[in-house]
Amino acid sequence: MRRVLPDNKPTLDYELWKSIVGPPSQYETVMKEDRHWLSQIDRGSSEISDLWMKEGRDRSTNDTTKVFDFISLGSMFDSWFEEIEYNKPDLEDRIEQKILSIDGAEKYFEGEMNSLLEINWIILGRVIGAAVANIGAAEKWWTRKGRDAYIALQFWSNLKREVVGQRYDATHHAKDSTILANGIDDDKWQEVGDFYRQIGFDPDSEILRSVGHRASSPFWQENHRPNRYYANPFAVIHQKSLFAKFRGVEDPEELSKEHGKLTLEVLGDALKCLRKRDDHDRFANFAIKIHGMCAFHIVRTDQIQQKIGLHLFSNLVARKMSRDVGGSNVPDIAKQLKTGFGLAKVLKILSDKNHKIIQWNAVEKEIVDNIVNDL
Repeated sequence: MRRVLPDNKPTLDYELWKSIVGPPSQYETVMKEDRHWLSQIDRGSSEISDLWMKEGRDRSTNDTTKVFDFISLGSMFDSWFEEIEYNKPDLEDRIEQKILSIDGAEKYFEGEMNSLLEINWIILGRVIGAAVANIGAAEKWWTRKGRDAYIALQFWSNLKREVVGQRYDATHHAKDSTILANGIDDDKWQEVGDFYRQIGFDPDSEILRSVGHRASSPFWQENHRPNRYYANPFAVIHQKSLFAKFRGVEDPEELSKEHGKLTLEVLGDALKCLRKRDDHDRFANFAIKIHGMCAFHIVRTDQIQQKIGLHLFSNLVARKMSRDVGGSNVPDIAKQLKTGFGLAKVLKILSDKNHKIIQWNAVEKEIVDNIVNDL
């Protein structure tokens, strides 16, 4: 399988993308019906699929014009990057004001407020990867079901039940966040964690995340009170959001086929809020929701599903932030992924209108070839 860009010159992706977006623009949006068609005909792992070859693919069922696919972050992310670049002090003030209204948040983030301005894109990528795996499994596209996220659902539900004394379906009780904010004693912590240690997940290992990035860490342990554990209040808020979207649930088992869809809906809600220009707290609310998603996701065992998030989504973020590369060609990405998932199916999920995590475009092969030859 040959690359669109030479193996020894991958950094040409910046010049290629700039030439494609113009002016004049030379790309077209892959429409919903074509996304569906491509997801149906895509066969095998990404690196062997006929769709992502150097020869290009047919534009549609009725058009044999050869095109290359390009993907980029959804446009709604742009406003977040602009806010961080041009309005950081004001954003910091607004987040701190929001913190004051959330039980336990002021204590949890004391001395770590700077971490609230930084999204943990790697963990967010893992969240997205697990969600995609779960959605595809529900469609019977593959067998992996987003087990990482499912175990996280179980763990937080058990923790809340043991510490707060609530059933799984509790979503509106303010006292649960207050109780968790006051800390979990060592006996309860060990009791909840024993079962998960037997299946290969040690909750204590996740406390180390608070050292590097408090905002996306699920738990924090005070140095002078080593037998006291504190849950990230943003993770508690995220759990309520998930269960509010799945009302009446009595057991996390019922979420086994739905949690991926619900997770991306929560992410979509956060992204859509960025468009509400009359809401001065929209960026602060976005940060809190994303931090909550990252903190809630506490298990990282499935390397295959992580590739979707880390090598696809997080890679798009890294290119955008470090080199301002707005989009990447799919054939070159497909060569590297080797996820075992049909890539067109993954792209269909990520470009869904309910969240638009990515934008999926196509460019005529002849146009791309001419640009690359000139480069």
